[in-house]
Amino acid sequence: MTMKDAGLIPVTIKTANINGVGNISLQLVAQQVSLLPAYLPGAHIDVFIPELGPRQYSLCSENSSGEYYEICVKLAENSTGGSHFIHHHFRPGDNLMISAPRNHFPLPQAGRYLLFAGGIGITPLLAMAEHLAEQQIEFELHYSVSDREHIAFLPRLTAPALAKHVFFHDSSANDSLRHNTPLSLLQPDENTRVLACGPDGFIQRLKDIMQTHHWQENQLSFERFSNANLNNETDSQAFHIQLNSTGQRYLVGPHQTIAEILLSARVDIMLSCEQGICGSCITDVIDGIPDHRDCVLTEEEKAENTQITLCCSRSKSPVLVLDL
Repeated sequence: MTMKDAGLIPVTIKTANINGVGNISLQLVAQQVSLLPAYLPGAHIDVFIPELGPRQYSLCSENSSGEYYEICVKLAENSTGGSHFIHHHFRPGDNLMISAPRNHFPLPQAGRYLLFAGGIGITPLLAMAEHLAEQQIEFELHYSVSDREHIAFLPRLTAPALAKHVFFHDSSANDSLRHNTPLSLLQPDENTRVLACGPDGFIQRLKDIMQTHHWQENQLSFERFSNANLNNETDSQAFHIQLNSTGQRYLVGPHQTIAEILLSARVDIMLSCEQGICGSCITDVIDGIPDHRDCVLTEEEKAENTQITLCCSRSKSPVLVLDL
């Protein structure tokens, strides 16, 4: 396993159901305790998949009582990885190991919210929408799919509590962010926060629309499925990392990651997505200048240079001293 064994939770798959074309929802119940740990909307868990290791999935349970966790997994096109294994091998009654919930995509304080989901990006935003509806806080949820057959959680999204807040966008009918910008995005509002989850292109279109209509950059929080920064690493140079606790130094080569080097040296670190999108491996920096290549730290946090994602970021200085 590529993260600390401590704190892992044994669970059993209670149900596995089709949830829109190409999606499967799993309900997980604890094996050894009556209730699972509580969490807030936006949280995720790591599911440990045989021979593949941990894969990250947002929690989208209908309630947060802890009686069960629910995740929904889309079968990725041509997948031979986590989504393929879950769709083709996971069955009710199977036993799994999961991590405790972690939340790097929390619901910020605001007077009003605009939520934008692209495809299976609905999972964290559904939990947020149900929470906001329960608290009677003003919000809109815009859910974009390639066609309506792919909509997940349709009964929950059309239930009385959410129906008046939810807007479906079907790109096969030319109803997408590119072709039909929601009115709520045309007028920026300083009391509104925008949250989004979806693929890179979806997030970038939303950012472009917000910039065009003069929203402030810090009004948008997002989570995406992949890290486009990882495709632009031709300038990678070797550097050293140093452990603050022991002074031990290790060389990180141009085609190696900090996480790889630390794991090979048997340094105990957290690691999950390995793409800089989940935040599991964020570590404090004591000295040196990180070369940030992640999608989880904010621009302000990157400017402070006090934290780094071990899985993908590098160093601009010859030595990077880590709080390990």
